[in-house]
Amino acid sequence: MTACARGWYASPMRFRWPFGRTEQSFEVPERLLVGSVEGERVPPLPDLQRALRTALKEPVGSPPLFHLFRPGDRVLVVVPDFHRMWVRTPVWLPLLLNELNRSGVNDRDLELLVATGTHPRPSWEELREMLGEKLMSRVRVSVHDARDPAGLVRLGESAAGTPIYLNRLALGGRKVILTGGVVPHAFAGFGGGRKAVVPGIAGMRTILANHRLALHPRRGGGIHPRAAPGVLEGNPVSEDMEDIAARLSPSFIVNFALSEEGEFLRVFAGQWREAHRAGCRFVEEAFRVPVRERGDIVVASRGGHPMDLTFYQAFQSYANAQAALKPGGVLIMVGECSEGVGGYDFEKWFDLGSAEAIEEELRREFTVPGFVVYRAALLARRVRRLILVSGLPPETVRRIGITPHSNIADALREAWSLIPEGKVILMPHASQTIPALPEDP
Repeated sequence: MTACARGWYASPMRFRWPFGRTEQSFEVPERLLVGSVEGERVPPLPDLQRALRTALKEPVGSPPLFHLFRPGDRVLVVVPDFHRMWVRTPVWLPLLLNELNRSGVNDRDLELLVATGTHPRPSWEELREMLGEKLMSRVRVSVHDARDPAGLVRLGESAAGTPIYLNRLALGGRKVILTGGVVPHAFAGFGGGRKAVVPGIAGMRTILANHRLALHPRRGGGIHPRAAPGVLEGNPVSEDMEDIAARLSPSFIVNFALSEEGEFLRVFAGQWREAHRAGCRFVEEAFRVPVRERGDIVVASRGGHPMDLTFYQAFQSYANAQAALKPGGVLIMVGECSEGVGGYDFEKWFDLGSAEAIEEELRREFTVPGFVVYRAALLARRVRRLILVSGLPPETVRRIGITPHSNIADALREAWSLIPEGKVILMPHASQTIPALPEDP
């Protein structure tokens, strides 16, 4: 990758964006193109194995891996699930296990726990794609199930009152290593780190109570103002996640920062909180993009497969995209949603229609799909028009006030019919890039 300055750059008028496993083409007249928001072009790591070994020998806030893990130790490695394929687990996980072997930990004492959170159990084919067939025959692999009480242990309550249920494998005398990727997150501030615990290997009651903290304390207030991308301090969701992770007290963490194109940029290893915070600082610097002005129209994508498998995933970049949009503008969200709205009870929430009705039901019985649909309904109300370019049935999308389209070009034509000569901002990797406006602190 060629290094260049972060931020805005001259772009051609014709674009090809990933859409699921395919692509979509569209054009923006040069006079209407404000720019394309991209993160800093950090050169990729020339040698991932060497970078990983260095990070394990010189970790953040922790003794080296080789001082913490010894022969006879039983080790549980918590790994991302199929919906986090962008972390490219098959590339680095064998390297990590080899380093544990070098510390004296035998493969028979290693176990992988797939952190599904609220996601459905992956199929055999998905597991094989996630981990690689050789790895699955090398060590024991277990899959977390947030809905199975038999697989959970109660650890009291967090300071925020969240009931703590965690996978019993992580509490069975094993040393626990958390893994994952650090990226901006819509309401937890950043992914990675403690998110491998909550929602990764937590029970459903724990996950729902934690995510409920993203609601504004006042009824009718919408989303908590600190539950936003790039925000950790004062973020009730993130702080609760850290509190719960501290009860587990993981032995070590290995997190990665990747470019929008999937290249490895940095490895962060060590004490679970300190190493994650170091990763967040790096991502903050690399992907918070100075934006000189907002656009009349913002087109935002998560970058295609596997980031846009469901409505739940495709919509995760909404907060970053909204930040780049002028009041009364048109927001075009792009994601194929090949697996539909998600493997949950989304249909019920779409049927409720209004944001007020959805909020009332959420405060009565919080669910993840309900919260996703609530955020979408609030957003549809705050912009002139919210358009979703996807493969979802149009009637499903319309239920909560979103305008459906099947291609970006048609969505842009509708946006310009509403705002003639509307200036356009493109965000091809909107979940990773955080727009920073001049008035931002």
